[in-house]
Amino acid sequence: MAEELDEGLLLEDAIEDEEIIDEPTKTYRVFNNRIAGNTNDLEAVAQAIDKILNTERFAYPIYSDNYGIEFETLIGQDYDLVNAEIERIVTEALSADERVIDIADLKLEKIADQKDSATLLFTVNTVYGQLNYEGVIEV
Repeated sequence: MAEELDEGLLLEDAIEDEEIIDEPTKTYRVFNNRIAGNTNDLEAVAQAIDKILNTERFAYPIYSDNYGIEFETLIGQDYDLVNAEIERIVTEALSADERVIDIADLKLEKIADQKDSATLLFTVNTVYGQLNYEGVIEV
């Protein structure tokens, strides 16, 4: 049964009529490893993506089981297996953030002089626009 407000309106009717307000994320802007104010929108999403991709899933009890990425499962694996699994792992990790729509153009490139590392490149489509990601992972 719907909850009734003092004015005799149903709570669910009031929620439907209420305008949705886009609250700022209150994400700190980090510049040269120092906090330099706050940021929102695309810059805040970029920071969240970087944090997700640099946090190993299940390794830190402070984070929920839905947060982070499972790169450790790829370490020491054959490059072809890593290449086959990386898109699924990245997509799964970033899907925890509701601002991320999808990822595209994912490429994993071996680094010539580093046997156990590869460059990871992809585009992230977010509700605020596109971001290009480039990072190095251990394989």
